[in-house]
Amino acid sequence: MHLPSLRVLTLAALVAIAPAVRAADKPAEAPKPPKEMSQLSVFLGSWTCTGKGLATPMGPEHATEAKLGAAHALDGYWIVFHYDETKTAANPMPYHAAGFMGYDPGDKVFLERCHDSMGGYCNQTSKGWVGDVLTFEGPGSMGGQKMAFRDIFTRKGADLVHAGEAQGPDGKWMKTDEETCTKAAKK
Repeated sequence: MHLPSLRVLTLAALVAIAPAVRAADKPAEAPKPPKEMSQLSVFLGSWTCTGKGLATPMGPEHATEAKLGAAHALDGYWIVFHYDETKTAANPMPYHAAGFMGYDPGDKVFLERCHDSMGGYCNQTSKGWVGDVLTFEGPGSMGGQKMAFRDIFTRKGADLVHAGEAQGPDGKWMKTDEETCTKAAKK
């Protein structure tokens, strides 16, 4: 092999690997949450909620007052929420729930995972907002009984209206609660 050809081959090899060497010198960029997460930003902040728990096999209809708080969590991939009813004469056993909302880019669905103060849980999905309505639906458990649940959120101006539903053994949906939440003013 001639010496000039060896130089050309060596130079070509260095040119070919240079981008890989430069890329290895740069720190890896952290992945970013899916852009669809912005659709859940309506939930962020502190809210005051008033409404009612409807008559169900779990108890009679009663007025409710609650605080809802939601914030970004886990580097923005999730929104964590806490819902806490106030104990009152009308509501001697207040309901408390916590969970996460997010987006699965593989399945292209929004996710809601929740747990409550009565040992219940939900594992719901949603295709996203349809106009001003976002509906999560999926399996869960209440009182040790497996059933399907729905959380239906409706934007009404600056307020957020929530309706909860559970599917009975007969396959019919039963409304369990409804409340209107008003966002607290930023300080």
